[in-house]
Amino acid sequence: MRIGLHLIRSSAAFLCGFALLSLGHLSIAAQPVQQAQAADAARTAEQSAVATTAVESEPAAPQQAPAGGYVPAVDVLPESTAGIVRIPELPTFCDAWERTQIGLLLASAEMQPFLDDQRERARTYFDSLDRKIGLKPDDLYEIASGEVVVAWMAFPDDKRRPYALGVIADIRGRKAEADAAAEKIDAELKAGGATRKDLTYGEDTIRVYRTKPKPGQLKIEEIALTWNDQRFIAADRAGVIRDALDVLANKSPAKAFSARASYQQVLSESSKSIESADDQGATLCWQWYAEPFAMGRILREVFEYDRRDDLDVIELLERQGFGVIEAVGGVGMVAGQRFDILHSGIVLAPGKLTKAARMLQAKNAIRLPIPAWPTDDSGAFFRFNWELESAFWAAESLVNDALGEDLFRPMIEGIRDDPEGPQIDIAKDFLPNLENEVILITDNTMPAGPESDRMLVALRIKNADVVAKVVQKAMEVEPDAIKLEVPEFDVWRVERGKNDSDDIDAQLAALGFDEDIEDEDTAPLLNHWAIAVVKGPQTDGADYLMFSSHSELLVKLGKRVRSGAENDGLASTEATQTIVAAIDDLNVGNLVTYDSVFHPSIALRARYELLRKGELKDSDSLIANLLRRIVENGEEGEPDPIQAGKLPPFESIKPFFTSGGAFWEKTDSGWTMTGFLMAK
Repeated sequence: MRIGLHLIRSSAAFLCGFALLSLGHLSIAAQPVQQAQAADAARTAEQSAVATTAVESEPAAPQQAPAGGYVPAVDVLPESTAGIVRIPELPTFCDAWERTQIGLLLASAEMQPFLDDQRERARTYFDSLDRKIGLKPDDLYEIASGEVVVAWMAFPDDKRRPYALGVIADIRGRKAEADAAAEKIDAELKAGGATRKDLTYGEDTIRVYRTKPKPGQLKIEEIALTWNDQRFIAADRAGVIRDALDVLANKSPAKAFSARASYQQVLSESSKSIESADDQGATLCWQWYAEPFAMGRILREVFEYDRRDDLDVIELLERQGFGVIEAVGGVGMVAGQRFDILHSGIVLAPGKLTKAARMLQAKNAIRLPIPAWPTDDSGAFFRFNWELESAFWAAESLVNDALGEDLFRPMIEGIRDDPEGPQIDIAKDFLPNLENEVILITDNTMPAGPESDRMLVALRIKNADVVAKVVQKAMEVEPDAIKLEVPEFDVWRVERGKNDSDDIDAQLAALGFDEDIEDEDTAPLLNHWAIAVVKGPQTDGADYLMFSSHSELLVKLGKRVRSGAENDGLASTEATQTIVAAIDDLNVGNLVTYDSVFHPSIALRARYELLRKGELKDSDSLIANLLRRIVENGEEGEPDPIQAGKLPPFESIKPFFTSGGAFWEKTDSGWTMTGFLMAK
């Protein structure tokens, strides 16, 4: 029986996947949303009110809208709002974004042949989104003179349409442009077969369109629009607009959403953090907020995911205590003297971690220097401080709940006791010897090919000899494993082939679980991988369990660990030192649960060139295999649907890519998260 091998491989994949997902906040930092630098003091005061709201000891009581004054969009939103993105002043943001390296890249002559091809495709894409609200990005650019807010609202009792999408734009001074945009929308919707009905609601008129159903479509899509001298409101549910108009007419309390304590806390703490960076010349910009489980359900409906008989992961996570995460959100700024993009955010989880949510028990630790062994051609370095042994046992209730059986402990005992298995005592020999530090390194080789993307996970360990024996036992019963001839340490390489005779059904049956399990012909996430225990030099004392997608990378970095390499690696490069200095300044207490360094000019080069050649789909990397599982048969029959061959060579646009970094810190109420890209 070889359940132990499944567990070891799955654990390694989990660690890699967790590291990749933790970059989410940095990708958010690269999205264009921004804060007002208003043309007049009155508008600035009105539109920055929410971002500077102090956190009160109790939620603020709902207030009435001020008579005759402009009411910020967040104060108009209903209690059902699950998530928002707010651009406090769109024109100012657009100007600032054009000064970022990403903006300059998109405006460069090198990119124009490719972008010219994409513009029509982008228009077709936005047109194909069932015309959810009628408005397109180009329309907003033309009509918005100030803030733009996109909001998602949950209606769980409405089984037919359990969510709504709405956009509110400040159009003061651009009423003529709004009139023109509305007429263009009207013509486009009617040309697509939509019917229109005008409703009088108080002093306002709401245009309600019913779109022509697609073949086989049961539900009728609705689009509603209204506008006046101050704002343009669009939604896919007329009731959303009526509710907003009631607030503006003082028929309903204002701030039903913006008075929410979690919203105020997330925005207030994020704003204070980013203001402390004091980046001269930067445009303080976007705000975003989401309640993760409510938004998860909404996005499931947006993408029309059909679960059929699949496990409801959202309900599973809620049952297992992850509902303690109340909210996430943050703010950002762009085009500063020091940072091209800077994002500061909050994960709000103030309650006690219970059940499987105890896996989130992060550990703050003093941020140590980057080790000397990662090489200077590494594209990215990620480090986590996590209570790994506790997290492992906390996963028990999650696994048992997902499978509907108390399977976790019998699996661990089977790995230990089965005479035909590796007989590894995970509880005694493996878990207690894990330190609370995990490092992930990525690099790629040139010229670009399917095997270019590489990654390595290194777990710092205590008793290297005991862990090495665990690995040896596991590899000795792995039919696809071979021991490489490396004098410095034992390296095992696994190449997936026809000798891989894993039969999970038979293994479960041997444990007494006889239920039929659907056998899916799913390709492995990694076709080959390598594992080794590497002892560091005596003066350092850092020993690692290393797992890599490529044995060559493991051997190269393992030898550097073994020899105590220094002063010629990733940590010694000027770009890395610049990022570390920025983290030093931003991370006041020098305590982190996670920190990272990212060099896009290295990390993206192979993937970019494969995209240009139309070979990215053939990549054997972990990311590519994950994407193939998520998006099967996408763009079938279209060998190069985006005409990537018109992209310029990477070397010609490499100067536009600046390096970045990120870090998280555990707090009493969750985590703070910071991510940035450096300015030139």
